[in-house]
Amino acid sequence: MKTKVFIILISLFSLFSYSQTKDNTSVAGIKKTLASFAKSLQTKNINTTVELIHPKYFTITPKDKMQQMLNFTYDNPYLKTDVTKFIIHRVENPEKIGNEYFSVTDYSIRMNLKIDWAQLPVAEEMKQQIRQSITKQFGDGNVQHVQKGDYYIINTKMKACAISADNKNWKLILLEKNQKPQLVKILPKKIVEKV
Repeated sequence: MKTKVFIILISLFSLFSYSQTKDNTSVAGIKKTLASFAKSLQTKNINTTVELIHPKYFTITPKDKMQQMLNFTYDNPYLKTDVTKFIIHRVENPEKIGNEYFSVTDYSIRMNLKIDWAQLPVAEEMKQQIRQSITKQFGDGNVQHVQKGDYYIINTKMKACAISADNKNWKLILLEKNQKPQLVKILPKKIVEKV
């Protein structure tokens, strides 16, 4: 009897250990994809950034439009954007919904944003509108204007959904509250509710 109990306990322990290893491997893969995404933004490798975005996203925002927006933000002589810090705060264990695995992640980015006002023919009123727009997008407490050097430090907390068909190769969709109406068209309701 003791032998049977011992064998059952060892079997359960082995099964539990295998399950944990599989989850840890998935989470490590998601973290690697997120780190590659951040690195591609830091190095301004927009093609790599776009390739890390899940194809579903391009049904609501065409791929070429996404590439244009990223080029405008990260590779623009009038708008210098530098990602200076990237931190992954949390990665959920993947959950299979339908034929795919989904994991919601929380991360933060710190970036410096400098606008070359001399190259832009804008009046002082337009400068103020741009400053207000930056603050509105990222939140008042997340934007700091540095007078010396005339640039902004932006700290923003974000969410992304990592998606995989095989629980190994991951692509991302950024989860932004203002995009919820579009996200419900491409993601399970259970995931969109976490935005």
